[in-house]
Amino acid sequence: MNQILSQDEVDALLKGLDKGEIETEQKGLESDLDYQLYDWNTQGRNLKGDMPLLGMINERFAGTLKNSLSASLRRLVEVDARNLELIKFEEFQRALPIPTSLHLFKMEPLKGTGMLVLESRLVFNLLEAYLGGSGTDSTKVEGRDFTAIEKKIIGKIVSIVLENMTQAWAETFPLKATFVRSETNALAVNVVHPTEFLVSVKMEVEFNKPIGHIIVCIPYASIQPIREKLSGGFQEEDEDVDRGWMERLQKELKSVPVMMSVDLGRTHLSVREFLNMKEGDILVLENDPRKDLTAKVEGHPKFAGIAGKYGNRKVFKVERILNPSSTVGT
Repeated sequence: MNQILSQDEVDALLKGLDKGEIETEQKGLESDLDYQLYDWNTQGRNLKGDMPLLGMINERFAGTLKNSLSASLRRLVEVDARNLELIKFEEFQRALPIPTSLHLFKMEPLKGTGMLVLESRLVFNLLEAYLGGSGTDSTKVEGRDFTAIEKKIIGKIVSIVLENMTQAWAETFPLKATFVRSETNALAVNVVHPTEFLVSVKMEVEFNKPIGHIIVCIPYASIQPIREKLSGGFQEEDEDVDRGWMERLQKELKSVPVMMSVDLGRTHLSVREFLNMKEGDILVLENDPRKDLTAKVEGHPKFAGIAGKYGNRKVFKVERILNPSSTVGT
């Protein structure tokens, strides 16, 4: 059977398609297709798997930053390293509001420029905390620039963050974070090509409740020269844990800072008693001064001992360990 169409039949077929007289199955095929978009740029880039030491550096970064901010504000601050991810620079720019407290820094001896972002909400809450407030009030931050006082406090926070970043990297690689300049419009900053990737670390800051985020971004290309070092000897092909890697892991964990506090005593007051307090009043604490005090590590009771003085310093002498089974080294 001859299946070749004549020219007249071809012309009639094309005419029918143009007028819609001939139905096609294209729409049905399109709706029935089961597919998933494949991004060739991000496939295979598992930061925590490929470079586990990078995650440990960020955990150490959050720990030291927590202590520094707590000392600067004279109150307990929690800093938690939430996300470690790859993100395109253009996507990162679009996601930031205006104004944004954005600060550029060098990462000597690595090439390239990093970015430190303080969310506007975080800036206003930290400002309130520095001035004696709670630092947890909800404030509308869009629509205006930062004042001179706010910029001064921001500069202090930026210095603290970059110093702790340098300290966190020291045991793995001698990176020195050095401030370059500040910006409020992310669209005016071009540290890499819009389609290139950044390694983004988002840290949540809390005063009893979340008050905002600190975001640190490093060009992905900048850390390529030390990729092997950040891999920490991890071998994907070997399911057995490498002994050398475990030793490095233990060493890194021992340098993670923890917060230790000693409860000197507690008491209960009514609102009336609190409002009537004046200089010279004496509070009777519930603790017996002849009994041991409790020392807490990250909020968990760990040691019992006595308080005293050594020269001009206040000291705490550990008399016994609480919950020995949960302490390090047992």
